[in-house]
Amino acid sequence: MKKLLPLLGCLLLLFAACKKEDSGPQLTPGAVPLTRVLINGMPAQADESGSIYTVLLPGQTDFTSMRIRLLTDAPIIQLNGNTVGKSIPEVDMSQPCSLRLIQNGTYQDYRLIARNTGLPIVHIDTPNKKKIDSKEYWMEGAAVRIEYPNGRVDYEGTTSIRGRGNSTWLWYPKKPYALKLDEKGSLLGMPAHKRWVLLANWKDRTLMRNDAAFWLSRQTGLSYTVRGHHVELVLNGTHVGNYYLCEQIKIGKHRVNVEKMDSQESDPTRITGGYLLEIDTYLDEKYQFKSPRFNLPWMVKEPEDDELSAAAFNYIKSWILELESLLKDTQRVRNHEYEAYLDVDSAIDYMLVEELTTNHDFYNEWPWPGPHSAYLYKDRDGKLFHGPVWDFDYHVFCPQFTHQWTGATRTMLYPALLKDPQFCDRMVERWEMQKEQLKRLPEYIDAQAEKIRLSDQVNQELWPISNRENGDETMSFQQSIDRIKKSFLDKWTWMDAHIRELGR
Repeated sequence: MKKLLPLLGCLLLLFAACKKEDSGPQLTPGAVPLTRVLINGMPAQADESGSIYTVLLPGQTDFTSMRIRLLTDAPIIQLNGNTVGKSIPEVDMSQPCSLRLIQNGTYQDYRLIARNTGLPIVHIDTPNKKKIDSKEYWMEGAAVRIEYPNGRVDYEGTTSIRGRGNSTWLWYPKKPYALKLDEKGSLLGMPAHKRWVLLANWKDRTLMRNDAAFWLSRQTGLSYTVRGHHVELVLNGTHVGNYYLCEQIKIGKHRVNVEKMDSQESDPTRITGGYLLEIDTYLDEKYQFKSPRFNLPWMVKEPEDDELSAAAFNYIKSWILELESLLKDTQRVRNHEYEAYLDVDSAIDYMLVEELTTNHDFYNEWPWPGPHSAYLYKDRDGKLFHGPVWDFDYHVFCPQFTHQWTGATRTMLYPALLKDPQFCDRMVERWEMQKEQLKRLPEYIDAQAEKIRLSDQVNQELWPISNRENGDETMSFQQSIDRIKKSFLDKWTWMDAHIRELGR
């Protein structure tokens, strides 16, 4: 046995030497260039080190079967440890892939990453991929599917779809849309309803002005604020950018919660409400009137059927004219008679949001002086409430409007209300109650900016802004975010210093 041990040792050494020789030449790390990476036809971007390539596919949730094409002179390519060619038809990229390029005895390692923006994805396919070219007529039978970034389906069904908006639909390249689901559905955790909106936010470099204004509204006592989420929209198979999927302002249990009235109702005991009203200088609703005392363009949004009973329309028109007549009498205002008609706190909270955002639509000069998109509502046998707030995509959070009143002294019913010292006292009281919470808006903006930062990169490539109304269109995303935060804080500080003078 002792004689066999030296022989066994020699055999082991010989075996080890053979194994080493069989393993081939030893590789050393070095520079093996990778010129380009295409993943599902999209170019991947290298990081600063040049070793990590990432592709952003906003409309993609299934990364288990991806196509990779490499541009390199390396004769040997290994993906996840397996030798492959320069074109690989099916790769599971649900996790990052390791890539090794080997050339002339050297190797270089890379990582390939495919991801989406982290936002939910809304897929809408119209019948026969037909283009949506009308805001007047619903296109029926469109399929809608909403997926979370991990591929989990949130909603699937059918919907009617049409364009929406005024200038945004007519003149801007990125179009907004209205949805009417065939059946009520809860989208992204929002309460179930049929009616939804996809806002394009084309003019808004930050993509966040509407969402930030809605956050402010939720901090006040306003009873309802529109809910919404940023999403990626894929329309007929084509990714069309970042959109804001939100609730349409409608009467309903989880929206404007007032009594729903039949459009043909004429019973005097039932036509006192509920109404959803809008003051807007476009005057683009069927049932409308211009009030003679305040020169305000009132419109009935709901009941929304084609025909509103004459009794109902005459009632709400007469009721508003009575209120305006009262408000034109300074003595009656100072006797607080308007409180029988008007919910005071909602009027104040609505004004605070409009002023803090410097919303140009609170008082607009075109097509004639007055507000745009100012919503109010009245319940059966109830008062007139201001809200919900709406439409904040341009001339909002702008520095040129931070040291003045945007509209409080000249728009809607406020010039009359500010003649009542009691109203002014209550306004200051509401401000003091809410101002510290309102001041936290920049924290919310920062958190939301991180959620949509990747989406913004792609959206800006798809929809560069030629418009110059907000003043931040040529800025980087972060610069524009910093600018709206500073504008807000400047306006908050100015209001805190001057609100006790308003109306005095």
